[in-house]
Amino acid sequence: MLLAGLAALCVGAFATTMTLWATGFGSISGEAVERLNRIRGLDEKLDGGTGPSLSLRKRASVSFGGFNLVSSNIVANWTTDLARAGLTLNAREYFVLRVVVGVLISMALMMALPVPQLALLGVPVGYFLVGLWLKQRVSSRRHKLEGQLVELLQMVASGLRAGFGLLQALEAAGEQLPDPISTEIRRTMRDTAMGASVEQALSALNDRVGSPDFDIVITAILIQRNVGGNLAEILDNVAHTMRERERIKGEIKTLTSQQRLTGFVIGGIPIGLLIVFYLISPEFVGLLFSEPLGRVMLLAAGISEAIGFFVISRIVNIEV
Repeated sequence: MLLAGLAALCVGAFATTMTLWATGFGSISGEAVERLNRIRGLDEKLDGGTGPSLSLRKRASVSFGGFNLVSSNIVANWTTDLARAGLTLNAREYFVLRVVVGVLISMALMMALPVPQLALLGVPVGYFLVGLWLKQRVSSRRHKLEGQLVELLQMVASGLRAGFGLLQALEAAGEQLPDPISTEIRRTMRDTAMGASVEQALSALNDRVGSPDFDIVITAILIQRNVGGNLAEILDNVAHTMRERERIKGEIKTLTSQQRLTGFVIGGIPIGLLIVFYLISPEFVGLLFSEPLGRVMLLAAGISEAIGFFVISRIVNIEV
């Protein structure tokens, strides 16, 4: 009876979340909100106002039936991360995705675990796993953008020496570079085409990427536009500094390679011993998988392994 009740609860939650996904919680899309806010911003500029910031796309709150399911601060953080990850999801869709994944994991655990009550842990586990996936995607995309930044600076500097303006040089560089930096440049060009100033468009690019390297470059460009100077030479100097920093990072990575390998070896020894003992005496090791206490011990061992690997990786991760 209990198992059937939990199954019905999970199926009902899944159906509800899919319905909310399809209906969009009864409000207009995030893209429509973004366009309306930009139009209002242009109207305010024509009336003498400054207009809203174009730093990030505006998205509706996560609410249902007049109640906010998620606080505005969390929604703002989700909006920032979704923009930096290059995803087209809005905050509502992202919330529904996390709930759906949690329900699916809970249903899978219900069929796999001998204790059905433990299956309810799948909802928070899936919810946070999607959050970790988003953070990882943001970090991966930022790393790709930073890897393309030096080449972008060289191409923009060459375009400036050839007589192009800043926007012309950026557009020409964006046409020759691959994603994701070409996508960000196209967004910057789109912002200027919609009436935003160069300073606003570059600040929006800085907010979308969220990288210290881009912040240095864009800050240098904004300062040059205010005080003057040779922008091509400034960009060459910044590119040279970044290349030297990457060289130092490579040397540090080489010097710490032994410590990283030690972490993998230490973390792999318990797993290797478990496999060896299972081959030698499967009846003895099989108790860890068949008995509830053994499963708890395996879970604790896995958590300890993850914590140890994380600590070692943080120790050998030296910021430059």
